[in-house]
Amino acid sequence: MPVATPPPPTSPAPGPARFVPPDLVDLRTAWTRERELAAAAGGPHHGGRAGGCPGRHGWLLDDGLDVLLEPVLAGSTTPGFYPFAALDERTAAGLLERLDEAELATERQNLGPTLGTVLRAVVRYPDRVRAQGYVVGPLRCDERITVTGVLLRPGRGVRLEGPHGPGGERADVVRALAALGVDDMHAPPDEVAPWRGRRLDGGTDDGPWFRVWWD
Repeated sequence: MPVATPPPPTSPAPGPARFVPPDLVDLRTAWTRERELAAAAGGPHHGGRAGGCPGRHGWLLDDGLDVLLEPVLAGSTTPGFYPFAALDERTAAGLLERLDEAELATERQNLGPTLGTVLRAVVRYPDRVRAQGYVVGPLRCDERITVTGVLLRPGRGVRLEGPHGPGGERADVVRALAALGVDDMHAPPDEVAPWRGRRLDGGTDDGPWFRVWWD
């Protein structure tokens, strides 16, 4: 009696890996590869000194921030660059626990608010503030977490679009942010626009979300 030949085994479906280089991998693998590339001879040590990066190169990886940040980061075609669009209170609280106070108090996007100020506002007012920005990974020496703007739901008492001009709009948003604790920016935002991204948690009774951005 002939023996039936079993079909060849099938490979399991790949997981939802979203990060490079060069193939799609999880964030820890991506950052591990980046650190190895940066430490190799001729590696892209942007801003580094002879002999390697200043400070703790690879601190994002060493401090386990890949686990905290992976759910909120997006992939990018720019090596070592990871944007986030709507960082929530859970991630903000974790960053406040893990980052040095000096980092929280000094890291800012040009004339925008500091990282610590925005993260604290996200934790205190999760139904009104989310953070936008990016992470620079271990491929480069200037590893950092930076906030470039906020998603703001100012409430019914504040109008951020309508007949008044751009100057009045920015003054209104600065006051709305200051009322929520985001009060250390060095200049008004460069752009205020309705948020067109994914739907955020929470109801709509208090009005729409706006994207507030510093160049």
